Amino acid sequence: MTEDRECTDGGRRIAEVAARLFARNGFQGVSMAALAREAGVSKAAIFHHFPSKEALYYYVIREACRETTEFLQGVHGEDGPADLALREFARYHMGHLFEHAQVGQLVLRELLEGESGRIRTLAEGVYGENFQRLVGLIRSGQEAGLFASDHDPALVAVVLVGAQVFFFQAREMIAHTPGVGFAEDPDGFAEGMIRLLLEGLRPR
Repeated sequence: MTEDRECTDGGRRIAEVAARLFARNGFQGVSMAALAREAGVSKAAIFHHFPSKEALYYYVIREACRETTEFLQGVHGEDGPADLALREFARYHMGHLFEHAQVGQLVLRELLEGESGRIRTLAEGVYGENFQRLVGLIRSGQEAGLFASDHDPALVAVVLVGAQVFFFQAREMIAHTPGVGFAEDPDGFAEGMIRLLLEGLRPR
């Protein structure tokens, strides 16, 4: 994968166009020739920044994860209580999904249609570190007595992230579901979800 220091403004521009095409057409549905046409550059210019389509693909997703990495590093490194940090993460993650909607759709498409090797690379090389940071935050809350210790912190992390991803992906359907009043309120959903988790996690 291209090192960050080597990715110039031209490389970032190519990555922005690639994110849009990958989200719309999937990994297999994007050719380097089509990307070059869309970005207004030559194929040689693309390969100057990225040695392969796979390297470009992972760069696009890793860049979208960079802000989340920095956020988790910040809240996990603070001295504040883990329950407040988890609430901050829930609000942040929901906003991040909508801010980077193209990449979110790309990842969901990959999970549904992707090749197992790429899915494994995403899990191990892109999302794994951030997931472990989130698990560590939940575990620290358990150790501090803020959360019940008999819950698997990895399961809690999956429930939190999974619920938010589902809301992001299915919000249009949710908006037409009778009795649902939070479809147009992502922040409200995030707050309600984390409140539900925290109240369920607190020791009796």
